[in-house]
Amino acid sequence: MKSIIVCCLLFALSSTVFAQYSREEKLEHLKSRTDIKVTESTEGGEKDILRIEYPQGKVIYKNIGDYEYPATSYPHSGGQHPEYSPTFDSTIIDLTTIDTTLYYQKYSFWQEVSVGSYETAPPLVGDINNNSLPEIYGIMKDYSTGYSNNTVMEMNELGGFDSVHSYDSTSVSRTIYDVNKDGKNEILLHRFPPDTNYSGHSWLFFSQPSDTSLATALSFVFDANTQQNKNTFGSWDGDELTDMIFGWECCPNGIAIYEYNHLANNFDSVYYYDPSQIDLFWSGFAIGDINQNGKTEFFAGSVNGKVIAIENCGDNCYNFIWQGSVETNNAYLYAVTNDLDGNGKPELWIGGYHFWNGEAITRITIFEASGNNNYVAVGKIDIIGAFNFYAKNMQVLDVDKDGKEEVMMCIEQHVLILKFSGSQNHHTYEVFYIKRNDLAFSGRNSVFYGATMYDVTGDGKEDIIIHMDDIITNVGMKLFTYIYKADFTLDINEPEPLPEEFRIYQNYPNPFNPSTSIRFEIPERSNISVKVYDILGKEIITLLEKEFTPGSHTIDWEAKDSNGQLLPSGVYLIRLNATSGKDNYVNTIKAVLLK
Repeated sequence: MKSIIVCCLLFALSSTVFAQYSREEKLEHLKSRTDIKVTESTEGGEKDILRIEYPQGKVIYKNIGDYEYPATSYPHSGGQHPEYSPTFDSTIIDLTTIDTTLYYQKYSFWQEVSVGSYETAPPLVGDINNNSLPEIYGIMKDYSTGYSNNTVMEMNELGGFDSVHSYDSTSVSRTIYDVNKDGKNEILLHRFPPDTNYSGHSWLFFSQPSDTSLATALSFVFDANTQQNKNTFGSWDGDELTDMIFGWECCPNGIAIYEYNHLANNFDSVYYYDPSQIDLFWSGFAIGDINQNGKTEFFAGSVNGKVIAIENCGDNCYNFIWQGSVETNNAYLYAVTNDLDGNGKPELWIGGYHFWNGEAITRITIFEASGNNNYVAVGKIDIIGAFNFYAKNMQVLDVDKDGKEEVMMCIEQHVLILKFSGSQNHHTYEVFYIKRNDLAFSGRNSVFYGATMYDVTGDGKEDIIIHMDDIITNVGMKLFTYIYKADFTLDINEPEPLPEEFRIYQNYPNPFNPSTSIRFEIPERSNISVKVYDILGKEIITLLEKEFTPGSHTIDWEAKDSNGQLLPSGVYLIRLNATSGKDNYVNTIKAVLLK
């Protein structure tokens, strides 16, 4: 299968900017921060596990040890270094060498908004009051000032942002969702530390008094008395009531599913799973019907790279169905895409990050279902130079409006948008856009907390919104949000012009091992034959023999003969024969199989 490497030489001017910190330097920087508490965990006898506690009680665990690649997966490496599987495609993106100036024209800095976040999470953006003026929710802090309450910054008619509401004694804006199905949205906010009115961690749901108002009326308090992570809402068990799943950071770390009760105006517990017997700490969730059996699955990843799946089995019924793993630690990145390669199967993305010989690597594994309740890797993406102490989120959306989704990810000090560039059953990706934290790379003490994409400017294209900070020693921290406006032009979906002549292109890649793609163009309906011969002219296999319509077509060859046997290294001849009513075209290309 293919390994695509995305790395470009930097201009000399930029070389010092991309100096990469070692693991020890990153760890020292993390421990030097005054807004978080970093300790080494000894739970379960684990080593190299950090416990990171944020100002409002959120805790997450990070494995900073060197990852040992399993020798069973890579027998030639002995578990000592990463290699790439011959059974699926790999894309390698090197952040230490990629030239970001190749992408700057797609987005430009638009403005700064004076709210941010306590914790590493993407910005919460919406238009709750339905006035076509987006709101950004967050906390205000300007170096020497204290933390504000949760504040709503709404865009005004001139395009700037004004503070229009503040939620008393709340700290984190989590989610916007119509919980009670009345056509108006609720917003979920976190309140901590406890006081005389609210014990422990309190989760406050505010509702809209009217269709054109913000969600300012306290509707109910969901009080689980412990930290909740990744609260995600949907309707998954067929009864049309709102369900909520979250990571429960208590007794021990677990996964809880609740359902909204109209009579009580609150949530009732329906399912709890304790994965502590598998691993120490978990985060999620990727949600979708990946195995296409009509039941929703929920995936979560662990600090040591374990992955589990829970599936709905009816009204208020959920079961544990699968345990797997990814070849990395800290499997806290997740997404679901809708059949990017066109083979009829949705894809599950699970990403993690680790160090190998001190080098930071973020590895994303793409899974598809193989039968019921079984999932196999079909592609991998390695991003060199990123270990995510801070930002770590993914979002799936059709950025360029071509009918196929892209994947945005905010990892450490970069925002990337990846675009599918493969073919059916071949997962390769290219960088559509990359934005680094220019403050950090200019020497400032600044980090990304998370990013989201939302059409703030109202031009039909999603803009990039990033929570970040800036710390000045002996002065303090500033929390804020940067907005980058989309500047590219959307393609109009017009039919591509038909080819003017018959043509077969050189196979790619070439040399190859074990798979290569062959593209040909025909200007009119034709009978097509594509055959492979050895260098002596002996026919090896017929790849195609059917009628095709005018246009460009691509087929793959996996270096097998007509009996399905793998072929040895060598030169092979690929011949295209196209016959139409008035034309006959024959051409041959040379393909080199190199093992």
